[in-house]
Amino acid sequence: MGNVIDYLIQYGDQAFAERAFCDVDVLILAQLSYFDFGSAVPTIAQHKKSVTLEEIDRTADLSAVFADKWYGENNRKLWNALLAGRRFRTMRCNYYRERMEEEQEAQFGAVTFFPEGCEPVVAFRGTDDSVVGWKEDFRLAFRKPLASQEMSSVYLNQVGCKLPGAFMVCGHSKGGNLAAYAATWAETGVQRRITDIYSLDGPGFLPEVFEGDSYEQIRSRVHRILPYSSLVGMLLQNYEQYEVGIGILQHDAFTWQIEDGKFVKAVDIEAKQKRMNEALNQWIFTLPEEERQLFVETLFQVIDQTGVTTLTEFSEHWKENLKSCLKSLKSLDPETRKRIRRIIKILLEIYGNTLRGEKEK
Repeated sequence: MGNVIDYLIQYGDQAFAERAFCDVDVLILAQLSYFDFGSAVPTIAQHKKSVTLEEIDRTADLSAVFADKWYGENNRKLWNALLAGRRFRTMRCNYYRERMEEEQEAQFGAVTFFPEGCEPVVAFRGTDDSVVGWKEDFRLAFRKPLASQEMSSVYLNQVGCKLPGAFMVCGHSKGGNLAAYAATWAETGVQRRITDIYSLDGPGFLPEVFEGDSYEQIRSRVHRILPYSSLVGMLLQNYEQYEVGIGILQHDAFTWQIEDGKFVKAVDIEAKQKRMNEALNQWIFTLPEEERQLFVETLFQVIDQTGVTTLTEFSEHWKENLKSCLKSLKSLDPETRKRIRRIIKILLEIYGNTLRGEKEK
């Protein structure tokens, strides 16, 4: 077994006419959307010709392209593997968009790929290393819609109008959520041309998103692929069926196991993880919206006191930052501390009840 890089080493020299586009290719493009193509790929507003991966490699500042510290080393390996074979080397890229709105607390990225001989693929970026991005993810529990969801809808409609025929939509992590959201609320002429929507370990939605028949129009085209110990992809409401793959670090796309050019499949989510997911979702939907918001806002208020802007910065000096967080918690007003303790107590009670119920079966 191997991962996406091993897949490219084995099959990367086979054009799509020789080996059909598959789920593993979708994961590769979803991961490629994390790259910073700001200096290399045209935006919608620029009205420029799309560029190939080869052209990007020759002309772009690659140190900026690989700025993401989370996946930095593996992204470089992925890039080299993509350029080494015919499958992706001449794939064209266009319509890059990236926005980081600290005031709106929104993190968004998207790019459209044109694999040779295949339908175009609109890929939405997942959560990056920024504290802003993670705070927005947590706000899925109470805010509807998120700023990045609104951005995804605008982007898909703009790009969809430029694509003449059928196309796919995909994303990993929050990018999977954005792919499903944007497709749900796409203009009719755009929506009907979407053939497939891939959410790769992407979180779900608050139930209100599914009100009306908008989601039903795309439901049969949504494909959810989750790792065996999925946490992110099981959060909140999901109505589609899912397939389960095997990974080592689970959410990290580079750990998803591949054999004979296909994901290695498991029967279902790991039982222990499934219990935890059920408890988390029950906790989220048990709490009033106001308390969900209080918990998230307080959590990130405490993190903000450390002065870090990325999770990498937090982890590099985690002992000092953790002390700072604990100090900030103690400085909260008594009423807020009381409510936060009660919210955490509810989670522990729900999880305890879930474990007891499992033992009684």
